[in-house]
Amino acid sequence: MINRKLLEIDKENSFNRSSKLIKEYRASHPDSDIISLGIGDVSFPVPGPVAEAMKKACGDLSFMDTFQGYGAYWGIESLRKAISVNDYRGLGISAEEIYVGDGTKSDCTSILELFDPDARILVSDPCYPVYRNGAMALGRDVSVRKCGPSFKLEVPKEHFDVIYICSPCNPVGNAYTGEELSSWIEYANRNGAYIVYDNVYKDFRESSDVPGSIYELEGSRTCCIEMRSYSKSASFSGTRCSYFVLPKEFGEEIHSLWRERTINRFNGASYVAQKGAEATYLPESQEIIRSHIEVYKGNAALLKECFSSAGFSVTGGTDAPYFWVNTPSGMDSWEAFGFFLNEMEIVIVPGSIFGSEGKRYMRISALGSREDCIRACGRIKKYCQQPTA
Repeated sequence: MINRKLLEIDKENSFNRSSKLIKEYRASHPDSDIISLGIGDVSFPVPGPVAEAMKKACGDLSFMDTFQGYGAYWGIESLRKAISVNDYRGLGISAEEIYVGDGTKSDCTSILELFDPDARILVSDPCYPVYRNGAMALGRDVSVRKCGPSFKLEVPKEHFDVIYICSPCNPVGNAYTGEELSSWIEYANRNGAYIVYDNVYKDFRESSDVPGSIYELEGSRTCCIEMRSYSKSASFSGTRCSYFVLPKEFGEEIHSLWRERTINRFNGASYVAQKGAEATYLPESQEIIRSHIEVYKGNAALLKECFSSAGFSVTGGTDAPYFWVNTPSGMDSWEAFGFFLNEMEIVIVPGSIFGSEGKRYMRISALGSREDCIRACGRIKKYCQQPTA
């Protein structure tokens, strides 16, 4: 018998559907010039020093005295130490608390194997669909709650065991303040719950009241699992490397269980990818990464101003490379997808992909090239002078 929870995954509102529609449009319009403000892939290559480190790692594999095989199930020690020293400086997170994976998409689903199959899982609407769909792929029941007027999940009165929070947020592009997160931490500790904190976009933060890590906040080390990756900052979207933290305050029993689980379920991230990730902390790599992020932030400012001046309501885009925009003229999000594709040859992401509360919204990505963002703004200004907000 197949896992019937897989049948519950929403196939109508999916990235797969949008990809098929784009493919069909290209086939019927062979001379099309499509600009994507949609899927959140990057527009800069892997930094040169990082690529060189991966080349060397490939060379290491060709000699037995430097060959790397099985063994580093939760990440090579040098990378975990680099993460501890660079990303958690002053926060007391040791290499032994860090687990390296092959992408946060995988990590945020596989972490559920730490929890009982009957654990009550809470996600927001809208949210990154992998939280919901990944849990269902594991046969788990998921509770979905509408966000408040600020598009942030409000602390519930009822009990949940696992809560997913993405901040800075994909898809809305906003972020939880330290005060807001502290309320969630208090809830989790009071209820014996755990927060899976997706902090992939932390390098895009601008707001001073948004913490760089959940572990800056009191009480977080007893209930929070923080996840990060190199996909957007270091252009690892195709290279695949990530990590998450299980604080030592969870207890040695939890760590032992997770290590035993990992040895049986995961052979570790690619050695080559891990050596590349380690090289992202080189000063010359950091300079390149910062310059790329500044371009993406500039793109976001440019696009936000364009949509706002065209009469759209815009949320987010200050602390993340995404922002949330209302659809034009009362369209639902898939109608808006078709409108932008057919009238302007611009790809947006229908908000419905992220939940029913996204029906009247679109997600806009600022991760494209500056040239494409400028061209997209020109088309939007031409076609959308007076949309219905």
